[in-house]
Amino acid sequence: MRDHTYDDAILDIAAEEMDAGHLRAATTVLAECREDPEVRALRVEVLGEHAIGHADELLELAKSNEDPDLWLLAGTAFIREAWAVRGTGRADSVGKDRFKVFFATLRKSVAPLHEAAKLLPGDAVPWAQLQVAGLGLQVDREQKDEVWREVVARCPTLYPAHWTRLQTLAAKWGGSAEEMMAFAQGSVDAAPTGNPVVAMLPLAHFEVFLEKFEEAVGDRSALRIASLKLRYFGRVREELAAAADRWTSADAQTLPQLQPHPRALQAHNLFAAAFALAEDAPRAKRHLIGMRDHVHDVPWAYVAYRADDLARESSELATKYL
Repeated sequence: MRDHTYDDAILDIAAEEMDAGHLRAATTVLAECREDPEVRALRVEVLGEHAIGHADELLELAKSNEDPDLWLLAGTAFIREAWAVRGTGRADSVGKDRFKVFFATLRKSVAPLHEAAKLLPGDAVPWAQLQVAGLGLQVDREQKDEVWREVVARCPTLYPAHWTRLQTLAAKWGGSAEEMMAFAQGSVDAAPTGNPVVAMLPLAHFEVFLEKFEEAVGDRSALRIASLKLRYFGRVREELAAAADRWTSADAQTLPQLQPHPRALQAHNLFAAAFALAEDAPRAKRHLIGMRDHVHDVPWAYVAYRADDLARESSELATKYL
């Protein structure tokens, strides 16, 4: 199953209701998780996708109701609409006219997200969405850092906010591999036992690897690609193992947990791919099982030879290690 790396039946029902035109269905499922930022962040992210094309309508509803959940969803919907216009390709593949629409739509997200943050001052999720908006708008580093501080002041382990922060520090967004990797390693050091935010480490390694991998793809050498995968991830295997153990060790599993972490399936994807490429069969198997056949584009789109090979790449590794 692709593009569904979460377990939240209530969220799926709300998404179906939104697809049927019932936009207010989203506010109920967002309101009930105001005290759980991880669940709230996941839900608004998914519902924002289903709200594409309805951002202006949501904004009008928010203005007439002063509902923080509507303001949050409206801001997120503008972000999703903007990225739908831009597409996922590199900047040099996006035309000037599309970029104009992208930036104009993305700017519309900022005011609703600030209004949501004002109405619920302790909510980290509007700030996490402002991170995404700021990344796309290419605001200066000082502004990005300030928004990041607002997030961690409210929820220091928020998984999607760490993901965006790591992207902010990546070379492709104006940072550097060194700064990005230091952030990932610091995230592991600061992570509570049993928290999957440690998956920032394999994510950072995949970002570094992607640059090297793209060079290999350029000369179309399948042998060189396979060798590069093994050399790179074999070299960092011990570091990744220590991070994974911080999340999934026996000690972590004894901690009381009311429900699995909303991003557990995403984190399993990152570790499964990394350990499979390092040819660490026991660890690869553990995390491939943990994926439960839910495939996330990152990292599989990074390691597939072609985009069409994403499902094949993950299934072949699953066959090999399971």
